[in-house]
Amino acid sequence: MLALFLFFLIPLPNSPSWLSIDNDYSTGGAFWDIDNNGYLDFITSNGNDMAYNKNAIYFNFGGELEREASWRSNDSGMFGHLYLGDVNNDGYLDMAVSYLGIGNISGKIRIYLNNGRGLIPTPFWQSSENLHSFDCCLGDFDLDGDLDLAVACGDAYNQIREPARIYKNNNGIFDTLPFWVSSDSSPSDAIRFVDINNDGYLDLIVGHRRKINIYLSDNGRLPSNPTITFSQPGWVLRLAIGDYNNDGFLDIAVANNGQLSGDRSCVLVYQNNNGILDTIPAFTLLTNTRYSSSVSFGDLNGDGYLELACGGWWESICVFENFSGSYLPTPQWSYNWGRNLVCENIMFGCLRNDHLIDTTEIRVGNGERKLFNLKIPLLKLNQIFVGERRLTPNEYTFDYLTGYLTFSFTPNIGETIRINYTYSPCCDLGVTNWDRVNGNLLFLNTTSPAIEEIVYERKKEKGIYNIFGQKINSSQLSKKLSKGIYFLNGKKYLLLK
Repeated sequence: MLALFLFFLIPLPNSPSWLSIDNDYSTGGAFWDIDNNGYLDFITSNGNDMAYNKNAIYFNFGGELEREASWRSNDSGMFGHLYLGDVNNDGYLDMAVSYLGIGNISGKIRIYLNNGRGLIPTPFWQSSENLHSFDCCLGDFDLDGDLDLAVACGDAYNQIREPARIYKNNNGIFDTLPFWVSSDSSPSDAIRFVDINNDGYLDLIVGHRRKINIYLSDNGRLPSNPTITFSQPGWVLRLAIGDYNNDGFLDIAVANNGQLSGDRSCVLVYQNNNGILDTIPAFTLLTNTRYSSSVSFGDLNGDGYLELACGGWWESICVFENFSGSYLPTPQWSYNWGRNLVCENIMFGCLRNDHLIDTTEIRVGNGERKLFNLKIPLLKLNQIFVGERRLTPNEYTFDYLTGYLTFSFTPNIGETIRINYTYSPCCDLGVTNWDRVNGNLLFLNTTSPAIEEIVYERKKEKGIYNIFGQKINSSQLSKKLSKGIYFLNGKKYLLLK
């Protein structure tokens, strides 16, 4: 069976398709259509522990990214990672940014609002406290219909202890002091909301040096003491959430860095077994690096299973192909730029709109649940119906990375919920680069663009044709011809059902 894996390829080029030319210490990164022109933009938060830097957006015009960012924040700082989310429920994604600093230099966590044409360059909100924070995330943990902000805190390099925090969102207005504070004040560098046990409430997972803490929600209330703690071989720098085996429960991937602790670095995948997260990894992925720093889930080859991309400091970017819910211990694709690449974040998107699919998922209300999870992370949320009524943006909120959707009300028992969104089965790969001389990177997916099925009537002959009018021979297809979306070579996309 292993011999069959040799025939699989990761559809990414051998060198970057795009490089930025700005001199930033880029750290956080995301893809989203910030200016609402129909194409995903490349958003970065900058500075890290190196210099005062402004945050940036590389806008996408017709599938082409500008190489020099035309949007900059008014404020400068030593910023860590970013997270996008619609914090005021107006239908546009806003940006939360952590502040890392160094030594005695700390700063305020901040949020930039989106006015529908782009981000307003002056922060809409800042924390009252000055903190050292490398990571943050957004999620509606109290299920009141708006996104709250969780922040990982502390400085592992300088042994500065600060507990993790959550800032509560009250109808678009954030508290400036934390609503929740963890009892553990050991430095943390990675944080994510995830409903581990699928009970309809978001739990919190926090990564530290040598350990992970999980805070399980009790009907929307998080304990200050971790419910579960388990050890790690190194310094947890990034967490990724995704259902790698398509069983309906979200799994966890961890980038373990060996710089401060651990003999070597690796990426570990922890399986979620029907709501119980294993504390022994299902897969240990060897990156042949010492400084693993990033990890992310996304589908690259259109088979419906999530690949795992990771990167390191001064080391290779790697992709581990997902073989129907399983990973091999060594990568199937890599790119090595040597000392020119210090990878901080990896993200998936579709920047030319050449591999996009609209799909509708159906849920049924039970009179209690307000939190729902989509099967695949989305690139655009199009419309939501509860019964026959189309919802307005102030009636729901969502997390574009994990696919969580929360309503401001509780759907009735038996009420049909239809969620239409856009995703990509053949994503591009973006990388933020802390090396200010060499720029951020984009690898465009090399899979042939998809075309809709076209059926022609020619002397009663029906078939499937490409855009040149050439008929696709049935021998090119692995299955009986059926309605769907096809590549030019006749390969059919795997559609969600």
